[in-house]
Amino acid sequence: MSSEPRVALVTGASRGIGRVVVRRLAGAGYRVAAVARSAGPLTTVCAETGATAFVLDVTDAEAVAAAMARVETEIGPVALLVNNAGVGGPSLLSWQTAPAQWWQVFEVNVLGAFLCSHAALPAMVARGAGRIINVSSNAAFFRVDDSPLSGISSAYMASKAALVRFTDALAAESAAYGVTAFAISPGTVKTDMAAQVFADEWDNEDLWSSPELTADLVEYLDTGALDALSGRYLHARNDDWRTFAERAPQILAEDLLALRLRSHS
Repeated sequence: MSSEPRVALVTGASRGIGRVVVRRLAGAGYRVAAVARSAGPLTTVCAETGATAFVLDVTDAEAVAAAMARVETEIGPVALLVNNAGVGGPSLLSWQTAPAQWWQVFEVNVLGAFLCSHAALPAMVARGAGRIINVSSNAAFFRVDDSPLSGISSAYMASKAALVRFTDALAAESAAYGVTAFAISPGTVKTDMAAQVFADEWDNEDLWSSPELTADLVEYLDTGALDALSGRYLHARNDDWRTFAERAPQILAEDLLALRLRSHS
């Protein structure tokens, strides 16, 4: 077994959940490529953690491919890709939202994850190993009239559901090549994105999930303990995911933790 540190690439790394994940992985001895659009905050994160900064728009296919090549050359083979970059979109009714604004949410939340995965996978497949974690949201599943869901854009909900399904497909496609993929929810975390939607709930401590729980889950998934559940959706706060390895046969047999239509005819 190689004694070289594992290399992780984390998008959306300059603030919020991404920043915490970078800090955790760097502290655990990973070589971390920290990716974000904002150079200033990203420089601060890297100064704090020793991660390497890559200023990048994840919706730019050529820039993503070039950055992935640089990471592989300058830092090492990417063993773990955390697609965390995301935007919420305007808190407007669908017909009040400019089409370009609505579609931008898909470009960041779904296309960005696809492009980063597309760039990382050939080398992962060639090595016969790799792990991809896509940060989704329970907004993919909630009833639309659930409170406090009001204020979350339709683009955000739809894009996060698409990301879960993309993960499911990616896991099936890459299983024969030793690569696993997971979709995770961090829960409701106090971030700049959440501030515009949950302003009225800001002091409700029962609502919030610590970003450290997401870092816990990312680090645990990269041990390989849950590789049998590749393609599944895990919630950092609500799921007792440390027990899932022993429950894997049941989860697979009952097709749990997946986006499915249940018919009760």
